Amino acid sequence: MDRPAEKDKRIKIIKAAVEVFSRKGFHEARVEEIAQLADVGKGTVYEYFSSKTELFQEMFKAGIRFYLDSLINDISPDLSSKEKLSRIARLHLRFVSNYRDLAKITMTEHAYFNEDFRKWIWEYRAKKLEMLKQIIDEGIDRGEFRKIDSQAVALVFMGSLGALFSPVVFSEDHVNAKDFVEPVLDVIMHGLLADR
Repeated sequence: MDRPAEKDKRIKIIKAAVEVFSRKGFHEARVEEIAQLADVGKGTVYEYFSSKTELFQEMFKAGIRFYLDSLINDISPDLSSKEKLSRIARLHLRFVSNYRDLAKITMTEHAYFNEDFRKWIWEYRAKKLEMLKQIIDEGIDRGEFRKIDSQAVALVFMGSLGALFSPVVFSEDHVNAKDFVEPVLDVIMHGLLADR
């Protein structure tokens, strides 16, 4: 187990890696630059990570774990299913806005993932999908939502989050996704059909 000072140094390296990788991409990023930004020697980086690829993948894992933990810890079990989904959308927006560099890497640098790491990402995605599905199933059981394929709704919800927040990451105009959260949630919750 890492001692506190070692853990802090590891976190500093990962934070520096996020900044350098997001600015330069995987191929152009240099371990020397990451070490300099983290205020450690290049050799110290290699004490914690065997290669630039391992550092990249561990940085990515740390970000995903932090994201998922944020969702789980910030959603009260007392909320209705509709409130939980709304909260997830807002938390996603906050995370993407606060950690724009990490979000950018998440969306662009998939070419440097090995097979084991792709499997790990798929398992994470399945975990998030299952969490959403359970929330939707609870809503169906409580009568909040009509009887519907909860797996399909969870997929639509995840896809909507990705589509909604990509402009936040890539737009030079600083698109405000807050303006779109409510309309998108309204479409998911109520569909397209007019009231009869």
